[in-house]
Amino acid sequence: MTDSSKVTPEWVRSRKGTREKIAALTAYDYPTARLLDEVGIPVLLVGDSLAMVVLGYPDTTSLQLSELLPHVAAVARAKPRALVVADCPAGTCLTPEDALATGKALVGAGAEAVKLEGGLEESGAIRRLTGAGIPVMAHIGLLPQRVGARFRRVGRLPEERERLIADARAVEEAGSFSVVVEAADAALTAEITRSLRIPTIGIGSGAECDGQILVFHDLVGLFPWFRPRFVEPKADLAGTIREAAQRFLAETQGKA
Repeated sequence: MTDSSKVTPEWVRSRKGTREKIAALTAYDYPTARLLDEVGIPVLLVGDSLAMVVLGYPDTTSLQLSELLPHVAAVARAKPRALVVADCPAGTCLTPEDALATGKALVGAGAEAVKLEGGLEESGAIRRLTGAGIPVMAHIGLLPQRVGARFRRVGRLPEERERLIADARAVEEAGSFSVVVEAADAALTAEITRSLRIPTIGIGSGAECDGQILVFHDLVGLFPWFRPRFVEPKADLAGTIREAAQRFLAETQGKA
């Protein structure tokens, strides 16, 4: 981004068909949100990856809405130009009415849009949310809330291919302003990207999407105990923290 205007779901949608790719990163706290916003990241996702990289759960399915809301509020307090999107935690959108209640809670905490995992089967929830004025970023492909921490490429089998194409069409028709495509076959993702009127935001799904999203801790090497195969960290913050702590320990014990 090159101007100071507030990023909106409409701005994200308008990137479709342009050369400006959408860069999105997760943020779970005030300082991270400020830092990412200062460099112009246009979309900040308070993601359910919080469960693993901050709270220490084995996967995203354990995260409770009550645990996510304070982090949404912290990011919102940074008052970023970026669009603040919050994940709907697993099990909170079992019906369209559940989805609306969850969406209202997230917006009440400071989210400006919500992200909802699932395709065709979530069309009703997406319509309920958007009908109430809550913008939705859809999420298709690999669905961590349903498979836990088990990563695998999807969309290579004929039935998976047909399902992903149907999911993409369904979330667009339901009113989503964009769609995250996770761990999907790159050629299929490129086909889906060409066929939709809304932007695709990829994560481990090839370079042909309209944008890319990453977990902040993966980007900066802050969670060294696990790294997705498709991630190339741009920093080693875990190493920097260890070094600083070791120096402090040595100085405190008079061993420096």
